[in-house]
Amino acid sequence: MKIVQPLTIALLAAASLRPAAAQEKAGCRYTLNGKLEGMDSGVIYLSRADNNSVAPDSAIIQDGAFSFTGSIREPLLYLLKPSGAKYGKIFYLESGLTTFAGHKDSLHQAVVKGGPSQEVYTGFYNIAWKPVVDSAGRIYKRLDIANQGGKKELDPVTRKAFDADFASLDKFNDSIVSAYVKQHAQSPAAANIILERYITYQQTAKARQLFATLSKDVQQSYYGRQVAKALEIDGRTAPGKIAPDFTMQDTSGKTVTLSALRGRYVLVDFWASWCGPCRKENPNVVAAYNKFHEKGFDIIGVSLDDKKERWLKAIRADKLTWLHVSDLKGWANDAAAAYGVKSVPANFLLDKEGRVVARNLRGEELEKKLAEVLP
Repeated sequence: MKIVQPLTIALLAAASLRPAAAQEKAGCRYTLNGKLEGMDSGVIYLSRADNNSVAPDSAIIQDGAFSFTGSIREPLLYLLKPSGAKYGKIFYLESGLTTFAGHKDSLHQAVVKGGPSQEVYTGFYNIAWKPVVDSAGRIYKRLDIANQGGKKELDPVTRKAFDADFASLDKFNDSIVSAYVKQHAQSPAAANIILERYITYQQTAKARQLFATLSKDVQQSYYGRQVAKALEIDGRTAPGKIAPDFTMQDTSGKTVTLSALRGRYVLVDFWASWCGPCRKENPNVVAAYNKFHEKGFDIIGVSLDDKKERWLKAIRADKLTWLHVSDLKGWANDAAAAYGVKSVPANFLLDKEGRVVARNLRGEELEKKLAEVLP
């Protein structure tokens, strides 16, 4: 499992009150009427869920009711969040009437009814994709019992059985996502489903196939353009391509450039101290490094941390003895942007000339590939 970049809404509490119509330029009119139980008065904010550069709107809650009106160019994901709340509700806002009904203490369970994009989006997660979630839950529950919550290493036979289970789960997931996206190829929500289910997890080959099935209008929509951009960036790191160069500071503040490492096989390894799956994968990376370093293999770890002390502590704790760099920008890491990294762990194996050999090698896959290129 990977850690996925969260949707962040900056400075909500500090945002000024402003007319909803100012949020978008000329477009179709929308009305959002809501009823919030457990909060009779206060302020509620309406923000773009994936664009922090757009200032949030606000409305006054009176007797638990609130309303927004304005214009919007196309269906987009928005976040509705009461003042003081830690989390909010993400939904599609589009022209026409949208209604919201929920409790302030369980906003994720709020019911939002609106236009066709919202119907397609909620239909996927609440109905179509639910069997995938249920199947995954059963597998992870058995895995948790087998490895005693991660404290016990699985024997080879058990590990192989779980690998087969997860492979079957992937196929099941693909069948559900593919069928649903093709069924709703005229909906902007279909492009967003590709983003969330494939681009986020760097499964770009699957994303590319499904993107081609979308209507031209959807491909050119806001989320369609995001998919297209991600696929374009992905092309830069496809096997055989020269990997994007970058310069960053190491743990001592010394400037390091990736291209300076040419002449050896290099694993560009994106990770973070707070990433549980990264930390669980680190022993496999350590084993590969110890086995192949003398044969011409190096690693440059690129951390998506934003706190240096936590980054350094994790390096020491996991005994990661190779080169490490970071700009301490978190998810805004420059190298991560250049490589299209949307989730961690993520890695790219480069040959002596800096060309990409393989991507996202996990567990035994890394050692197998290194054994091929460094016999």
